[in-house]
Amino acid sequence: MRLLVHVCEGDLVEFYGAYGSRFAWTQRAMDSFRGAFDPFLSPADGDSSARWRELHDSELGDAFEISVPASMTVAECLALALREARRTGAAQPDEEPAAPAEGFPWHDRVLRTWLADPVTDEEYEPGLSLERTGLADGDLIVLCIERTAQGAYCLAPAPNPAVLLERLQLAMNGSAPDGGPRLWGVLLYTTADGELATYVRTHFEDLDALSGPSTRVFVVERQARWAEARAYWRGRLEPELYRVLSSMRWLRWQPYEPQGAYAIADRLGVAPELLPCLVFFDGRPEQPWGGRRIVFPVEQATPQYFRTLFGRVARVLGTLPAQDGARRPGEEFGPLDLLDLRADIENDSEAVLGSLLNSARGLDDAAFATVAAAEHSIRAALRPAPAPSTDYHLDNCRVVLTSGSFMTENFYFQGQNTTFINRPVHTVVRDFQNQYGEAPGHEELRQLLQLTLSSADLADSDRDEAARTVHDLARLADDPASDASAFRLRAERLREMLAGAADIAQPALAIIASVVAAVTG
Repeated sequence: MRLLVHVCEGDLVEFYGAYGSRFAWTQRAMDSFRGAFDPFLSPADGDSSARWRELHDSELGDAFEISVPASMTVAECLALALREARRTGAAQPDEEPAAPAEGFPWHDRVLRTWLADPVTDEEYEPGLSLERTGLADGDLIVLCIERTAQGAYCLAPAPNPAVLLERLQLAMNGSAPDGGPRLWGVLLYTTADGELATYVRTHFEDLDALSGPSTRVFVVERQARWAEARAYWRGRLEPELYRVLSSMRWLRWQPYEPQGAYAIADRLGVAPELLPCLVFFDGRPEQPWGGRRIVFPVEQATPQYFRTLFGRVARVLGTLPAQDGARRPGEEFGPLDLLDLRADIENDSEAVLGSLLNSARGLDDAAFATVAAAEHSIRAALRPAPAPSTDYHLDNCRVVLTSGSFMTENFYFQGQNTTFINRPVHTVVRDFQNQYGEAPGHEELRQLLQLTLSSADLADSDRDEAARTVHDLARLADDPASDASAFRLRAERLREMLAGAADIAQPALAIIASVVAAVTG
């Protein structure tokens, strides 16, 4: 398997705070993340995935890749990584200790070296095999090289990247405008809704800004053991995004399994078929659980969908007059911490949800009533525009065109679950050429795509994934700022998929080797 190695070398300052703190510091300095930390700035628009790749390259651009067997011990992997780090210049050369600096009696020397998990900061046990540590192909490990301190330090607190996850409690610290009423809600989804769970993390500041001061929304997830959370997220995220978010401790939480999520939804009076959804509720103490709630199913995890939803809600709430925000006698009101909310839900869902549902102020019923009256108009705005008139309308279908059937390119597909199998090969290849005709190695990749689509030994799902991987390789090759290790990892994944296709394996594997050598050197 292939591992990405990032070197952390220095004195005690280098290892002060969590490994993911360096990502948090870099985030704050990047223009594309400025809206996440400055309430006076709007969230960055455009391709959200691009900024996460930029963060990945900023922090892991000097990481290198090693190829190791899963049976290798951690101690052997450490020795190999250390040699490679010194050979490539990622670590200082192994030399005699330097003379102490003037005024300091310490020699500059290596105190110890170890391999660490970037998510937990725990040192891998030297005697364990890599397989037993839970590492898999493409994972990141940290090569730690601690040297003697060359001065005295007064350390400032390191940023805790996991604390940023509290921003998932949307608009947590905002005050209702002019002391007016506030709308309360919960975003519900299950492990099956990985796209939405990912969107919440990668667009957290966009959701925070959209929810605004008049809307307070909680995200309900559960904290899981890292081994369990790693297994869930590893297969759902691109390698770069997985490495960044996991290092920042943003993947230690995951959605509830359907059974647990449905139990929470039942407490709120929400039918299972409505998930994933955003539920607004009337939280006054005299209201029974789920007695009054507004449910907006989340049909698309996209900026446009949430901008429409929250924008319409904000427009409706803007019609309310300013009011005195004083609490009723005996009424308690205080912000609920997201992490405590999540942890307690797993232990005592009834008590925590009861606290959540009864935490609204007396005036908040005006916000709920206003949005309830506008529910139908908001739902209408969320519906997509009608499709152009066609002979066929396919919604979340799997379409297979068999050989010899009449085929036309004038199809309209609706629904994120719609897949198109056996699309004419020449059409796919032509579109590929038009899009990546200038990319390095485009001709070899075109041949590889044609071989993949024409293989009779690949299953439909494998052919579809392999074709997408070829497109990913072309995209990475065409981007001068892309990570060479990411290109090699995708190429390795493609090689594994095509190795079992007897009719194309030999030429396909030769092309992959040629492209990797040409693009990554």
